[in-house]
Amino acid sequence: MAKSSGKTGGTSRIRFIMVDAEIADDQIHSVTQAITNALRGPNTVTKRIAAPAPQLNGNGAEHVDEPEVVDEAEEIDAVDVTPAAPKTKKPRKAAPKPNMITIDTESEPPLSSIGTFKDHSKRYLAIAAWLHDHRNTPVVTQDHIFSCYRLLGWPTNIPDFAQPLRQLKFKQYFESPEPGKYEINQLGLQKAKEASGD
Repeated sequence: MAKSSGKTGGTSRIRFIMVDAEIADDQIHSVTQAITNALRGPNTVTKRIAAPAPQLNGNGAEHVDEPEVVDEAEEIDAVDVTPAAPKTKKPRKAAPKPNMITIDTESEPPLSSIGTFKDHSKRYLAIAAWLHDHRNTPVVTQDHIFSCYRLLGWPTNIPDFAQPLRQLKFKQYFESPEPGKYEINQLGLQKAKEASGD
């Protein structure tokens, strides 16, 4: 058996770190990343400085300096594992309040002929279809819907009067030629007819 001829006169340094922390589940990744970086030890970075342009000495010969090598060691002493402050939600901007506009309620058929509905989307479809078919108004705004609600005596405590219109547009019952304006399409007219029972 061969004898090991290793030298035993040097010293070694060992650092043992123990962590005990109570943190939120979503912060575990950032803490483990910080611990991993701390255990990695010092990083040694070698930078090479570019050689300066050749200089001529008095005899016309070039004098070239050797590039300088600089070693920089960065040591991470402390790692901040404090979780980031939670983002505060900005208060939502209030929806614009609709305005009352003039709608012809004298001509036939009257607005009350659209029927009664409990669901806002059915009410919106019925109003838009009535305005399209009987008042030559294919494009409506939240002001049209709000005015009809007031004329019919329906409650107007809807926080955003345009939201049901946007939802109906998403369902492809309306198209939007301009922001804030909604034009009922053939599918919307058909759905309004089905809802009214005709």
